[in-house]
Amino acid sequence: MSWRTAVLGIVLVLALAVLLPSLRVYFGQQEDLRTLRADAQQAQTDVTELQADVGRWNDPAYVVAQARERLAFVFPGETAYRVVDPELAGAAAVPVAGVIEEPAVPDQQPWYSNLWNSIERAGEATAPEPKLSPSPQP
Repeated sequence: MSWRTAVLGIVLVLALAVLLPSLRVYFGQQEDLRTLRADAQQAQTDVTELQADVGRWNDPAYVVAQARERLAFVFPGETAYRVVDPELAGAAAVPVAGVIEEPAVPDQQPWYSNLWNSIERAGEATAPEPKLSPSPQP
């Protein structure tokens, strides 16, 4: 192996050492660019769909249909009927096993009075005394 071959090898190794990081950055940026273009395309699709949705809401017939469907609105003089699925209605009518407690009726006092009363009741409660085991005799 001659010194010219060794110098050529060293030059090639240095060239690779200089180019490889630059190539890695270049390919990483190309991947980021592809991702950003896909995101921009998705955003443009979303904007188009939203503009079409706004166009539909500008139509009075669409607004009336949505009010009837979503909010169960009816025109004056119409009678609204709601059909209930018998399977769902039967399941809701079955009582749940166990005791159902009546909800506590709140006092007719302001909230701060209820708060102060609860603090007083908590202060009056006595803590159970700890049971000490007899200490062993030395």
